[in-house]
Amino acid sequence: MNAEIARARLAGVPKDVRDEMLRQRADLPPGAIAVVARFFEELERRGEHVSAPSRETFAATCGSESTLALLLRMLGKYAPLVCLAEGRELRRDYYSKRPAGPAKPEKRRAGLGVTPTEARHWPEDWQALLPGLRAAPIKDSSINRHVASINRCAALAPRLTCPPRLGWLFAWELAATLQEPDDSEDRPGVGARTAASYIGALLSLGLHGGLDADRLDGLRSVRSHLQRQGRRLPKRKQTRIEALYEAGGYAKVMRVVVSTLEAADKLPDWSAEAAKARATAAILAVCTNDPARTGDVAMWTLGGPLVRRPTGQWQLRWRQGKTGHWKEAGTLWPEMGAVVDEHILGGRPRRHVQQRYEALKGNNWLSLAPEPYAGRWPSEMVKLALGVPLHDLRTLAADYLRYHDPVAAPRIVAVLLGHRSQEAGGAYSALCAETAAQRDWQALRAVHAGR
Repeated sequence: MNAEIARARLAGVPKDVRDEMLRQRADLPPGAIAVVARFFEELERRGEHVSAPSRETFAATCGSESTLALLLRMLGKYAPLVCLAEGRELRRDYYSKRPAGPAKPEKRRAGLGVTPTEARHWPEDWQALLPGLRAAPIKDSSINRHVASINRCAALAPRLTCPPRLGWLFAWELAATLQEPDDSEDRPGVGARTAASYIGALLSLGLHGGLDADRLDGLRSVRSHLQRQGRRLPKRKQTRIEALYEAGGYAKVMRVVVSTLEAADKLPDWSAEAAKARATAAILAVCTNDPARTGDVAMWTLGGPLVRRPTGQWQLRWRQGKTGHWKEAGTLWPEMGAVVDEHILGGRPRRHVQQRYEALKGNNWLSLAPEPYAGRWPSEMVKLALGVPLHDLRTLAADYLRYHDPVAAPRIVAVLLGHRSQEAGGAYSALCAETAAQRDWQALRAVHAGR
């Protein structure tokens, strides 16, 4: 296309966009000038502003997914003031209509349960115990965790000298192997606490599958030994929390929220990276306000647990997956609600936030679609942004309360973290009592030192 024809095609395009595209005309992909010209003509015909073009404008401009992708690229590069959020939604619909790949197992929606985890490469003796574990009166998610752990044990069994007969000797050798680096899979060895959980999974298999008492006692003995070892070692989580404290604690979290939103602003509104950044900022903001478990965070919906009032207030109330109890967070802090606004807007003007919320009601609050992300997704995103998993924000909140008021902290933490009872935080209560005693002793010393 020569310069005169290109200039004529772009006559209805804003001058700065037209001039820049003409300057780089030789490098433009085929069809770029035509699709950008059609977009601005359609925008003018509908009387829409560049800050909020409708989905219908993108659809009328582009007859195919490839044309839409080209338009989004060109607008993102040459017309950054155009909001591309609705175009991104349209493109996501194109993705959803692509031919499906191999069928995946359907998730079972009874509570938060999912399809049972497959038992892989188990010895015959272990397989015989599996029906008992499947029928055990424990949560499906717990059974799946046990099966996944036993799969790892089964993968290591051929490397052991001892045959895979559940009992003390097998558990002892397995525990030692678990704690060694696995060069074949480039995996580091696990700690004593983690090894204890693997042996605990085998113990659960034997307990519910009908293993004889002597062999069960052998498994218990090895697990108890590992647990005692683990208690003598500092928790990795505590090391992470101390590093987070040194970086500023919640001040660090808020800096990450701001920097993540700023990173999203620099990306095209239609890009998956921008959506992921805004979702991560929203997770951090809401969980700073009320630290929830990652599985719960992943399942919240707009208009369900998360409600936005026309006055701009966000309210949160949900049933916890772990305890089954309702957790009432109440009205979120305005600053945190504003971050959720940014997330659901996806680059749209702020004046559209309530309209956008109404349109998204019933959808998952993170994916902004009917299907949620995986239960671990919120924690993984937080770890990428902050350097620690989401659960560490629960510990951070508890530690802040302990340092502020160690006497009242156990009761407040039980409510804040949604524990089923005060006993659920027994170790933390003991730590609070120790902190309170240290403060009393320091006060007493100060009195005597002043005499």
